[in-house]
Amino acid sequence: MNIKSTDPKSAGKTPGYGNHIVQYSPEYSFCTGCVSCTIMCGLTHEGFTGRGNSRIQVDLDARSLVHHVLACQQCEDHPCYEACPKKDETMCIDPDTGIVYINEENCIGCGKCQKNCRFTPSRISMKKHKDRKKWKAVKCDLCRGNPKGPQCIKWCPVRCLGLSEDSILLPEGVRPNT
Repeated sequence: MNIKSTDPKSAGKTPGYGNHIVQYSPEYSFCTGCVSCTIMCGLTHEGFTGRGNSRIQVDLDARSLVHHVLACQQCEDHPCYEACPKKDETMCIDPDTGIVYINEENCIGCGKCQKNCRFTPSRISMKKHKDRKKWKAVKCDLCRGNPKGPQCIKWCPVRCLGLSEDSILLPEGVRPNT
């Protein structure tokens, strides 16, 4: 089941999912596949960028040139959280925002969260930890703790990304059909 908002007017809260990154439909803003979103995600969370450092993914379709940004949908029933053997230590839920996030330092790299993600491909990735010896789970946490919000949205050059509960995030000069 791959749910994504395609219309900024319907980019409000999707039943069963919390606030999450949405990609607007091509009629409002077309993803160019530049991967600026993944670069900024890696820089924000790791301080450097490279393959596997991003908490979001871009599905680049070279044939149709219609690209899709894939990010955690913050499911309200939290299957990743429920599957984690170290929940509340590793897989945590922010009590103020409801954002499910991963405390990488406590992650044992079992991959149960990734296997229990209801999306294909999984919105949780496994990557080598800073010590380069252990695998750790990573996923979009909406740049939790960053007062400037999700950096993928801020740095998207074509402004095709927004937050599901903020349907006003349209490229400058573009108005939804009313």
